[in-house]
Amino acid sequence: MTLISMLAFLGPLLCAANPNCTVLTIPLTAEASNEVFPIPTGFNFSAAATDALVQTVIGNADTVYPVVPTTFTGVISARYCKPTVKIANRTHIIQFFMSGVTENKLYWSGLGYPQGIDGDEYSTIAYASSQGYHVLAIDRIGVGNSAHPDPILQLQVPLEEAVSHELVLMLKAGTAVPDRKFNKVIFVGHSYGSVLGNAQATNHPGDIAAFILTGFGVSAIPVAAGLPQVVPISAELYAPRFAGFPPGYLAFSSESGRRSYLWGKPGSFNESVFETDFNNEDDVGLGELLSIAGGLKLAPNSTAPVYIITGDSDDVFCLAAACGDGPNSPQAQACALFPKASTCQYFIPVGTGHMISLHYSAQESFQKYHAFLAANGF
Repeated sequence: MTLISMLAFLGPLLCAANPNCTVLTIPLTAEASNEVFPIPTGFNFSAAATDALVQTVIGNADTVYPVVPTTFTGVISARYCKPTVKIANRTHIIQFFMSGVTENKLYWSGLGYPQGIDGDEYSTIAYASSQGYHVLAIDRIGVGNSAHPDPILQLQVPLEEAVSHELVLMLKAGTAVPDRKFNKVIFVGHSYGSVLGNAQATNHPGDIAAFILTGFGVSAIPVAAGLPQVVPISAELYAPRFAGFPPGYLAFSSESGRRSYLWGKPGSFNESVFETDFNNEDDVGLGELLSIAGGLKLAPNSTAPVYIITGDSDDVFCLAAACGDGPNSPQAQACALFPKASTCQYFIPVGTGHMISLHYSAQESFQKYHAFLAANGF
C-alpha cells in the first residue's frame, strides 16, 4: 500500500485539528438557456398542484419546451477550508462541494459550523481536509446566503450548471479564493448537486478532474414518484425564516415524508441528526424540480474518473427504495452516462438512504471515495 492510499484509510486520525475555514462572498455572472415550463394560469403552488406539474413534466421527458436566454448576476456564499495536513501532490487540488435541494453548505460540515453534530463524524469537509485537500463548499444560488433569483425561470439546471462552470474557472484563475490558484478541481455533489455535476461533465467536459457523485442515479422518474411524500408547499407559508420569498420557492413540509423519502430505514441514522436537518431545512425552487431530468444526460466527452455513492435504500433515485446491487442497480447504470470516463466505479453503503453524509455509514463513504481519489492519482 502506498503512503497516499494509507492516508485515505487513516483519515481523521492523522490530525484532530479543525480545518481553518473562511467564508467568502463571490460575485459572478453566468448565462444559459433555460426552459419555459407550462405553469398553468392561476397556479397556487399547493402540494397537490406542484406534485401534478412535476409528474407531468418529468413523465413527458420527450416534450420540448421553449428556451429563453437567462442571466444570473449576484453573489455566491462559500466556505473555503485549508487542509489540516500537507500532502505535496494535493497542494493545488480543491474539492468543490455542491449540495442537494433543501440543503446548503452546512450539509458538508455535519449540519453545523465550526463543528457539526457529534463533532466531525458527519463532516465531509473535515475528512477531506484531513487528507490534505483544499475545500470549497457553496450555497447554490437560491439557498443559504447566496443570491435568490427567480425560482422558476432562473433556478434550473442549465443556469445553475453555468454558475458552477464560472466558479471552476475562477478557482483555476485565482479569483474565487484570494491568493490561491488550483490546477485541478474535484467535483463532489449530493443529489441535485450530483445532477449538476453530470450536467457540467456534459456541457464543460474539461472543467473537472474527477467526479464524486453521491445520492445519484440514472433516472428522474423515482424522484417524481416519491415527491408527494414530502408535501412541497410554498416556503413562505412554511416557516418565518422564508418570509418574503416569492411563490415558487418551496419547502418540504412533512416530517414523516422527509424521513421516508430522504432518510430511509430506521436505525441507519442518528435521530438528532434527522431532527436538526428537518428543523433547519432550506428551500427548493420549482424550476429545479422541473428541470432535474435535463441534467441526467450522456456526457460523451468527459474523461474524468467518476465515483458514485448511493445507498441501498435511497428512495429518491431508486423506485420503492429498492436499489439492488450489481450491474442492474441504478448506481451501476448511471456509469453509462460517462462512456469515456477513465474509470467509473460505485459504492452502495448498506442500510443507507439518500443523505449519504449524514448516515451512520458516512465515515465509510468518506473513506471509500478518498481511496478512489488516491488510486487515481489525486
